[in-house]
Amino acid sequence: MKIALFVDFDNVYSGLRRLSAEAAERFSRQPLRWLQWLTDGLGSDVAGDVGTDQRRVLVRRCYLNPVMYQTYRRAFQEAGFEIVDCPPMTATGKTSTDIHLVLDTMDALLDATRFDEFIVFSADADFSPLLRRLRRHDRRTVVFAAGAMSESYKASADRVVDLQTFLRDALEIDVMADGDDGDAALGPDGVGSGAGRAGEDLRQQCGDEVHRIVTHAMAPVPLPFLAQALQRRIGGLRESRWDGMGSFAGLMRQLVIPGVVFDFQQDVAIDSRRGADRPAAGSPPPPMATAPTWAERDPARSDAATERHPPDTAPASGPGPGSLDEDAGRIVRRMVEGAPEPVHLATIAQVLRREIPALQHGWAGAPTLAAFLTRLDLGTLRRAVLENGKTAVLYDPARNEVPLGVVGDRLVVGMLRAAELPELQGAELVGLLAAVRPFMGTTDRFEIASVTRAVVEAMAARDRGISPRRVAVILQALIFGGLDANRSYADDADLLAAALGVILSAWERETLTPPDEDTRHRLVEWLGLDA
Repeated sequence: MKIALFVDFDNVYSGLRRLSAEAAERFSRQPLRWLQWLTDGLGSDVAGDVGTDQRRVLVRRCYLNPVMYQTYRRAFQEAGFEIVDCPPMTATGKTSTDIHLVLDTMDALLDATRFDEFIVFSADADFSPLLRRLRRHDRRTVVFAAGAMSESYKASADRVVDLQTFLRDALEIDVMADGDDGDAALGPDGVGSGAGRAGEDLRQQCGDEVHRIVTHAMAPVPLPFLAQALQRRIGGLRESRWDGMGSFAGLMRQLVIPGVVFDFQQDVAIDSRRGADRPAAGSPPPPMATAPTWAERDPARSDAATERHPPDTAPASGPGPGSLDEDAGRIVRRMVEGAPEPVHLATIAQVLRREIPALQHGWAGAPTLAAFLTRLDLGTLRRAVLENGKTAVLYDPARNEVPLGVVGDRLVVGMLRAAELPELQGAELVGLLAAVRPFMGTTDRFEIASVTRAVVEAMAARDRGISPRRVAVILQALIFGGLDANRSYADDADLLAAALGVILSAWERETLTPPDEDTRHRLVEWLGLDA
């Protein structure tokens, strides 16, 4: 694979410097380190790479302000970069980087050498049209941004390199590195576990938890949901790269868990007590073929269904809309109310389609499962999105802990998304900022890795466990949004006010409307504080 790389040095360096002076120095003085990762590490992590071709960066251009960053020129020259000097052109310090980068990219697009991939290092959303032009010409585009990114910029690229991944893998700066006591990540009870304990102990914890979830579930459990549950309950899994196995699936393949069968083709874990009727190896089973039907688990319901539709008279098309909704609501309620954990919507979809044939090819006129569920009588059940921002679940507030991703107010969800923050509860943000404040303004070199480790330890001491990555992602979003990490804040309220200012400013940019009194009140209400 032939690659053309274009680096907006000023943009990347200044962005990294706000998070970590060490990261900025490694990026600028050791470009060969992260360049090697671009060709090796990034390539192995990109789905659909072009065969097994070697990734070669044929064009390497760095756009640099010689007035401010002359000292870093030599390192990039020795790494084979062409340096394009872009001195300030205006009194405000504006350089010509943008136009140079665009022209050079178009030259590469028209070059006799066909470049398969274009990589742009910049958070400048002005490059969105350029990325779309490259896509139109069937070229893969990759973006790395050390700063806030607009949604349109992200959508214009085929791949956005995660900043935390770049810090950890390309620059070798890990929020849980250096053998610190913070390596022992913290579970929900604040007790260290996971990476700080013996490998077999960690695997035993995983095996026990998987066994508990799968054998208590009323249907096969989707593997993404299992991975989420393990990360919430067992600290250190992500930081230890799943105990050295590299992925959730890799670790599960190493475990022998009595009573649990993993079907990696269907992406589910199955209670083997229900798996006697599984097809022979080599023939993929239907998604839910191994789980008992609701009628098998509830003979009374089966009898009632038979009374409504005797075998000889039951309509082939299934029950009418009203009856269908009632049956579906009853199935979903029983499923969630009898589950020890929030239930993945994908699992609900599989169960509904198996038990109500009329739903196998659609949702009874609704465009999606989520829309169909809004028609049902679900009682007190609530829908939520887990902390990864993608996995939708239903949970029973009376029995299940509120998932970390639950916000509750759709307006606040929109504000958090505009600020590139994960969905979180207001109390979590208040507690995290209180733990962060003592580490702000103490030096002129903010280091997100060391601060993250300290915050994880501080919150554990308060019995409020949180993953290092979640801390880093929240801090990163606030800092890139305008929070000054090198400032000394008078008290927790001062820092909280600054963070809310970042969120409201992002919301104003997103909606092009200044936040009104109701918007501010709902944000404060979400925090659980008095207005």
